[in-house]
Amino acid sequence: MSTHILGIDLGGTKVMAAVMDGEGNLTGRARAKTRGWRDDEEVFRTIMQIGHQAIEDAGVEIDHLAAVGICAPGPIDFETGYIIETANLKFKNFPLGPRTADEFGRPTIIENDVNAGVYGEFKSGAARGARNVLGVFIGTGIGGGLIINGALYRGSSTGAGEVGHIIVRAGGPRCGCGNRGCLEAVASRTAITREIRKAIKHGRRSSVAKLLKKETDLLSGKDLKAAYDSGDELVKKIVNRAAKSAGIGIGSLLNVLGPEIVVLGGGVVEAFGDEFIARLERSARDIAFDINSKDAKFVRAELGDDAGVIGAATLAREALTQSL
Repeated sequence: MSTHILGIDLGGTKVMAAVMDGEGNLTGRARAKTRGWRDDEEVFRTIMQIGHQAIEDAGVEIDHLAAVGICAPGPIDFETGYIIETANLKFKNFPLGPRTADEFGRPTIIENDVNAGVYGEFKSGAARGARNVLGVFIGTGIGGGLIINGALYRGSSTGAGEVGHIIVRAGGPRCGCGNRGCLEAVASRTAITREIRKAIKHGRRSSVAKLLKKETDLLSGKDLKAAYDSGDELVKKIVNRAAKSAGIGIGSLLNVLGPEIVVLGGGVVEAFGDEFIARLERSARDIAFDINSKDAKFVRAELGDDAGVIGAATLAREALTQSL
């Protein structure tokens, strides 16, 4: 029996795929830009192309795959494999799991992207050995995942863990989900870019102005970090405010969940590193009760871009094992 698993991670910015062998090594990879403004069928074709490229890069035949694990943003119907909706892509009630299974002819599981990323960190990364984990990934949007008593927690709805859509600023900026004041709407890279763009339009100067000529332009983590390090006061102010806002949301979640470890990942955290985490952590501990925060560790995700594909592939392997 083949032990190779294809893991695919669909994000708002990029699509990644990798093949995991029986020892947990990633033996083939591929990636492409998502271009999420395109319609769902175009994005689906890109996902499938990247999957095939990863299989080719691994030097295995599709017939040698045992299963496929795919993760995607937004609420997922875990049982049917449908994406219910996505804030930053055009998928709505889209049968991503079944169609991926048809494409590769293999059992396929679908999971929320950050659930998969947090599960990857829990099994193979920064949260190894923990039993209760809160994962928060700050990138194009903000996603979360929960490990409770050593298991991925999806809730009775299967859609639990949507950390990015807790309200932290009543009446605040409009979020991609349609609500106002979500954590994602005040602390994600999309939110940071929006606030910088708005300030520039009102006459503030910034070194990143030349990168925001179109309304669809989104500042990369690398661009933001370079401007921050160069002393760009506008970028520093807005990034620091985003870190504080993220901490407010996470501090509230510490009171609700009482985790051992808070795993922080995503493009913004990767770009800014320890300084951003420290500012966020101070804000979170200011909000949380001491009993819920004093022993909690704030750690940086270890797996980087691989977290989602590792988590998705691991979940697919476990699902396959349980079905045998």
